[in-house]
Amino acid sequence: MTLNAIQPRLDDVIAGRQTLKLDILDDESQVCGVLRPLTRADLDDADIIRKLTEWRNQNMANFLSHFVATPERTRRWMSEVLFKTPGQLLFLVCADGQVIGHFGFKDLSRDEVLLDNAMRGERLGHPKLFVYAGRRLVAWLLQEAAVRRVHAYVMTENVASVMMNKQIGFSGWLRHPLIKRVKNGETHWEMGASGESSPDERYCFRLVIEQPE
Repeated sequence: MTLNAIQPRLDDVIAGRQTLKLDILDDESQVCGVLRPLTRADLDDADIIRKLTEWRNQNMANFLSHFVATPERTRRWMSEVLFKTPGQLLFLVCADGQVIGHFGFKDLSRDEVLLDNAMRGERLGHPKLFVYAGRRLVAWLLQEAAVRRVHAYVMTENVASVMMNKQIGFSGWLRHPLIKRVKNGETHWEMGASGESSPDERYCFRLVIEQPE
């Protein structure tokens, strides 16, 4: 994968050498929240670790990998995967003075990126906060990373997420089958080719937003 030109900036943000804050604006251009990246400093924040762990377990059905999260496993994932994998950043979504969820991206290359890991853990803030957060993140990626395409995946049965992504502005909506794999007692769902069938009758949509010409 060809690294995006902003990768050194992402490395500095994660290491705490540079700060990054994205204001979330509502339909009246009023600030209704903030996107703040997770950094290595958060490895020592027990409350953040606890929230990420609890939210992961509460929303397990919406992930492609099913396992019981623990604070230790969450911290290890942050340290060894999230912070060490190029082209990846996870933002905390903050509103009303509290951390209420997260939204991020991964697989950032020179031309495209995958919007990922949107989760509203607390029912606080503006009802459309995550729509606005998604739009803000997409706009930042198109402008700052200068990618041509932003992709996303959503489970077909996750109605709330389908509606949210439509409002963010995604199109395409190609349906892909999900294939169940079990390894070491953990369930993982792999995505098949569009047009094929899922033995377990589970599917996801592949979405896209493209940079205007």
